[in-house]
Amino acid sequence: MRSASDILAEARIMGAQLTDNEASVVLASEDTFPRAWLGYQSDGTPAAYFENGQESEVSFSVSQVISVHGTLVKTDLTRGLAIPAVKVTCHDQKLDQVFYAFIDEVRERISLGADALEVIEASASEWRSLLQVATTPLTGNAAAGIFGELRFLEAAVIELGANAVEIWQRSPQEIHDFIGSHARVEVKSSTFQTRSAVTIHGLRQLEPPGTGTLTLAVAEIQKHGSESIDDVVARLRERGVSSAILTEKLRDSGYVTGMPGSESLAFDLLSWRFWEVTSDSVVLNRSALAVEIADAVSSLSYLLSLSVLGASAEAFDFQRFNGNGTGAS
Repeated sequence: MRSASDILAEARIMGAQLTDNEASVVLASEDTFPRAWLGYQSDGTPAAYFENGQESEVSFSVSQVISVHGTLVKTDLTRGLAIPAVKVTCHDQKLDQVFYAFIDEVRERISLGADALEVIEASASEWRSLLQVATTPLTGNAAAGIFGELRFLEAAVIELGANAVEIWQRSPQEIHDFIGSHARVEVKSSTFQTRSAVTIHGLRQLEPPGTGTLTLAVAEIQKHGSESIDDVVARLRERGVSSAILTEKLRDSGYVTGMPGSESLAFDLLSWRFWEVTSDSVVLNRSALAVEIADAVSSLSYLLSLSVLGASAEAFDFQRFNGNGTGAS
């Protein structure tokens, strides 16, 4: 499926004028029904029109950024027929890229047989939470952390298939980034510009689990590189990862595809290093403290020097998540 961004770029050059001069649009796909037309209004704001089974008087806005209302599409592309449609418009230029991602998700759900209006109405609350995240500034360190997790996820998807996304960020309350039935992995990103150390959050992050194993995976990241977070997200979608699941998990991580400022944050992955975290590891966790002290500590973060962990491995066997495979090597 072509992206909304590509289709809208085409609409700027080859868009067909709607009969009411409201917008210039192109048909998103000739092979997909119900149809969708994407284009720009006369004031330059992007809009998407989704074919609806019948005329609708629906009209609402989402966070004063996106408006939705029923309309009719009539253009040369419809051979002069007035087609009932639902119009979705973005009114904040800074959030255009976020809007494009929203439209792609609506198109994907409709292509699977869902009703356009039902999809849009059901997505409204989700869009509100995503817009709240999208308008929150993204720091370089936060972006580097998300990039490292996504690159690890990409490797997992290559080895285990698209459903590997389920082991990433199982819930916002989880302590570790990746959790399988027999293995857990905590991913850290580091630029190693000053010293070889990573930030650990809390006493449980490096606490060996009661069952299975815990691995600390450290991605050496170079800032001002050639890959954005959106580049990795696009590859994951191309590999069959569910857009809906990916969007939800990214939101919980503080990221929305196309959010302002993300286009200026790019990285390169230089290497991976892996350490098995056991009861013998030289780390600060609950087991290293008396119970009364551990219970008294909250909101703790500390820098862990990786040199104290000994020799690292250069690879991780992703089959370990399913109880197969061997240790890091």
